[in-house]
Amino acid sequence: MGPMLNVRHLGVFRAVVKTGSVSAAARTLHISQPAVTKTVRLLEDEIGLPLFSRIKGRLVSTPESEALMPEIERLFGNVEAVKHLADEIREGFSGSISIATVATLSATLVATTIKRFHKQFPRVRFDIKALSTRHAIDFVANNQVDVGILDVPATGVDLEVKELCRSEVGCVMRGDHPLAKRKALAPKDIAGGTLISFAEDTLAGWGLREAFHAAGLQSHITFTVNHTLSAYALVEAGVGVGVVDAFPMLSGSHPRLVIRPFRPVIETRPRVVFSKTRPVSLITRKFVAEILKVMDDLIADSHSMLKRV
Repeated sequence: MGPMLNVRHLGVFRAVVKTGSVSAAARTLHISQPAVTKTVRLLEDEIGLPLFSRIKGRLVSTPESEALMPEIERLFGNVEAVKHLADEIREGFSGSISIATVATLSATLVATTIKRFHKQFPRVRFDIKALSTRHAIDFVANNQVDVGILDVPATGVDLEVKELCRSEVGCVMRGDHPLAKRKALAPKDIAGGTLISFAEDTLAGWGLREAFHAAGLQSHITFTVNHTLSAYALVEAGVGVGVVDAFPMLSGSHPRLVIRPFRPVIETRPRVVFSKTRPVSLITRKFVAEILKVMDDLIADSHSMLKRV
């Protein structure tokens, strides 16, 4: 059995990969450039693998180095989580909560929950990363954040998933749009207009195209967006009708817009996701409990188009 790996050496290596150069890593870590170079060489000797090569004067990660990074991120995620737990035990409910989420939920559900939570626990710091769904899942799986709040299924042996609610896709339009007088809308009602929705590689986008296909109609989606707020901005500008989720309506910041149910129902299920391999702090658990309370309040609002799981 070989010698144990030095965690400090791994930390220096991680800094070089993340900053892209020895000089930037040295500045980040507050040590000299020769110390960084020496540490990387020591680590290469420890593990018996080349970690960097120089190409045209630039330091480039080797394939071996790239293969190691997910596990190193996981390790340092656990180190950070243990530090946060120690902070909580020492100081009471302080510390920080890091969240990976998607833009729509970041601006609505997450923002509402943080506002309420901050009143109860003003010493807790938050680090919110609004990412693409795939990147948000990766951040949770690699222990780079405490919790993920997502709008699509997330599967994996190392993930703990808690569903928050059932949400429907609706037709968002300006209040002065002729279709705003309708109680619900089907493909035949919106087929002739300018449509804004998600790409077909999303559950909602695929469901919309399937609904048009089942009705024997062509789905001419003029504007494809990758998050709901872009669709709302286009609708607000009078471009067309958005067939997207209702979450931005819940903030009350779109008074000129209305949403009508789309039929057949296209359902999304927002979820809270943890990594099973990262300790979950007490304060993070309390934050998730607050999300569930906020969700209960939103479901109680008859205009929210949200239902219990």
